[in-house]
Amino acid sequence: MVNVSFCLLGRIIPEPFVRYILPYVRRDLSRSKSSEAYTVVGVMWNGLACGAAVVEWDEDDGNLRSLFIDPKARRCGIAGRLIDCLLTECERREKAGLNIEYILKDEDLTAMDALIRARGGSWEDASPVCGMKSDDFLDSPLIGPALRPGWKRPKQIALFSELTDAQIEAANNWPGLPHYLRPAAVGERLDPALSAAWLADGKPAAFVLGFQSGDRMFCMSSAWRGQEAPVGCFRALVHTQVNLCWYRSGGSFVFFLSPINPHAAAMAEWFTGGNYEPYTQRLAVIPVLSNEK
Repeated sequence: MVNVSFCLLGRIIPEPFVRYILPYVRRDLSRSKSSEAYTVVGVMWNGLACGAAVVEWDEDDGNLRSLFIDPKARRCGIAGRLIDCLLTECERREKAGLNIEYILKDEDLTAMDALIRARGGSWEDASPVCGMKSDDFLDSPLIGPALRPGWKRPKQIALFSELTDAQIEAANNWPGLPHYLRPAAVGERLDPALSAAWLADGKPAAFVLGFQSGDRMFCMSSAWRGQEAPVGCFRALVHTQVNLCWYRSGGSFVFFLSPINPHAAAMAEWFTGGNYEPYTQRLAVIPVLSNEK
């Protein structure tokens, strides 16, 4: 018999649950000054940690920042019960509903859609997403070198976690840089340890930004190269990001890229020679029906 239970966690996550919460969400939790800004729920399965969820609260809604169930505990209805707990908390806080963003395909997408629909939720599709498996990078002459022992990032490249505030400000205010590509546009999801910049005269002249979106799942959120940066720097930046994802995941992972324009679509083709899979990104909301706000 399977015994599933839920427990409220604080901003300091107990070790058994750490692996079930995205790194950038753990970072934001530790920096938060308000115990009311987040709700963190851990899942126990036969007495052992098997998942967790984090909701961040704004004035009107709850925003699901992280949800992960251990693969060994899936297909048991745990995710649905966990979301029901979060909806109960939405109602207690008198919020309008719970916002959920997810990138999935095939059976996983069907299951999540059914979970949302069964609770009265709806969604809209966001940008199309290309998913590329890291195993396909291994034999790629373009990307493969970044996954081999001994690879080193060029000295001109710095991680965003190594940049000064002035350098990050310079990246945000680069002349001609579209607003949606700026680091500030990625917001709290940007992972400084998965984002890298090419420095010219001490300032970012090109960069790739990224974050972890799930277990062994990573996204390149945006990329930019200014005129001061050499053409070849972009491959070096991509190598750096892929290498960082490889070591973060401890092996195989899925790398996502949204082809929001022809340049991004060409980049997806360049990565694996067209060897990628289409994923679906949903922006869903489950209303709290009893809320009268």
